[in-house]
Amino acid sequence: MRRALALAPMLWGNWISLLGTTLTTVAGNIILIVALVDVVSGGANQYAATLAFLLMPPVFILGLLLIALGAWRGRRRRAPADDVLNRAMATILADRSGRRRLIFVVLATLANITLISVAAFQGIHYMDSPRFCGQLCHTVMNPEYQAYTRSPHARVRCIDCHVGEGTTWFFKAKLSGLRQVWGAVTKRFSRPIPVPIHGLRPARETCEKCHWPDKFHGERLLVRHTYRNDRANTRVTDVVRLNVGGVNRRTGRFEGIHWHVGPTVKVEYEALDVQRAKIGAVTLVEGGKRSVYEPPAATAKGATVRERRTMDCVDCHNRPTHVYDASPESAVDQALTHGKIDQTLPSVRQQAVALLRQKLEPSEAGPRFSAALAAFYAKQHPALAAAKKAAIERAGRELGWIYERNIFPAMKIEWGTYPSHLGHRLTSEGCFRCHDDEHKTKDGRVIRKDCDVCHEVLAEESEKPDVPEAVLRLGHM
Repeated sequence: MRRALALAPMLWGNWISLLGTTLTTVAGNIILIVALVDVVSGGANQYAATLAFLLMPPVFILGLLLIALGAWRGRRRRAPADDVLNRAMATILADRSGRRRLIFVVLATLANITLISVAAFQGIHYMDSPRFCGQLCHTVMNPEYQAYTRSPHARVRCIDCHVGEGTTWFFKAKLSGLRQVWGAVTKRFSRPIPVPIHGLRPARETCEKCHWPDKFHGERLLVRHTYRNDRANTRVTDVVRLNVGGVNRRTGRFEGIHWHVGPTVKVEYEALDVQRAKIGAVTLVEGGKRSVYEPPAATAKGATVRERRTMDCVDCHNRPTHVYDASPESAVDQALTHGKIDQTLPSVRQQAVALLRQKLEPSEAGPRFSAALAAFYAKQHPALAAAKKAAIERAGRELGWIYERNIFPAMKIEWGTYPSHLGHRLTSEGCFRCHDDEHKTKDGRVIRKDCDVCHEVLAEESEKPDVPEAVLRLGHM
């Protein structure tokens, strides 16, 4: 112990060593404390984790280098410059205490390497976590993170879709991340954040690690309830048999909607805008035959081809995880269907949609909406206002939650900012970008817009659809 303490003055023998010792001690303790908290609590605060695992390791290494530099300078001043290393090694190897010092330095170096390795591993692990991606730059990424936590992919890490496997894409992502962090620090970022569709890996390298399009999905029933803006909030229902498709085991053929990404088919298209909402020429390669479907003259005139790409999953499923409600109407219809808003409240659908179209701070939405609904029913339906007070308050809270999960003024995100291309009923042309009866080959063949191409309509906006009640309950799932 005494011999170990005899080495201590080397740590503060001059200002360089003292500075290095201070930096190393502070950084090492921060790393150890946050690592301990991370283990005990199951996850340190994202800012503490960033400080400990990303910022402190370079500071720790810098401190070690300064200690070594300070010791070298002190030794150099006490011996001729040309013989410092030789004399030091000779002294160490010849003297018993010198050999102990060497062992101490080696053990300390191993301990430091271990600490830095743990910090580096934790740093990489933390950078791959959804907390780092979604919560570190809170204002910027909060909308997308909130949508992610409500999605079917909430237990899938961000990097599994945005980066995928492999060293090449890992380094691409980290380099891109440095640019994004700098943009967040300097406040130079887009509002709203653009969808990163042009930087994504092909879906076959990410989505298809879990989702297997060759598997035959067959047919699925889609039941959608919507409500009218009348006093009774009349419910009308669409029932559609979707031909999802895949490989039909009986025929061996690739059928249905997923035919577009089948192994025997290649669909290429020209995007005429950044969001791929306007489509130019579409090329189909099937069975060795190549067919080009040109867009209508009005679409092609003066248009610039932004990119040419092969169609894959994200061309339709462009919002597979970060899903916002398509419109106030859609959000209220879902709340009514799932019983979050009492359907027996007169004209509640009309009132709710009007409230959601207001512009206000999301944190104020719940109380304001509850007060507005209470005032409306107190004036128009005073007897019901007293009897249904709890239901009215619950409806106001639900509308506040709907507003908070869709409206982010700081990022200029509002209704329809991020349209979904899946289907064609909501805020995007979706399928009709190509299936418009206007993309034609030279011999007159068109990309059809017929309803029976992808589905069969069993009921459309029907108050009493002719289907079993068990089917109608699917709309409540």
